[in-house]
Amino acid sequence: MKISANTVVTLDYKVTDPEHAIVDPGEIPLVYLHGNGGVFPKLEAALEGKSIGDSLEVHLEPVDGFGEYDDGLVTSEPLENLPPGVEVGMRLEGTSEHGRHIMLVVQIEDGQAVLDGNHPLAGLALDFACTVSDIRAATEEEIAHGHVHGASGHEH
Repeated sequence: MKISANTVVTLDYKVTDPEHAIVDPGEIPLVYLHGNGGVFPKLEAALEGKSIGDSLEVHLEPVDGFGEYDDGLVTSEPLENLPPGVEVGMRLEGTSEHGRHIMLVVQIEDGQAVLDGNHPLAGLALDFACTVSDIRAATEEEIAHGHVHGASGHEH
């Protein structure tokens, strides 16, 4: 079987930065529904037509991965507007007119917290190395829902 739309693909993978530092060791295989936007488009295109055992490396510029770093996603918020006990390094979930978002507390000073809404890997080039370890036809339910379900069925 070859990777094509509506196949469930399992990848053993590792992600590094251009200096070969490990960003994600891939301790748990990546399982996704091909053709449904479950992985980066450039990676999905490179995997099209591959078979079990095939290996590949894909270089992802920021635009191909988590996007460019956006200074507009960094904001300052008075501590009194945040949950008690907020510390640098914590992630806070918030909502705005644009929907739900996660913010990283990067600095606290003078009663203000600096929050960064960028993905932690925004602005970074990444090298994605993988081997296809399994391919199967997606179930009708997986296709209808647009994502892979667990071994025992529906798992959300």
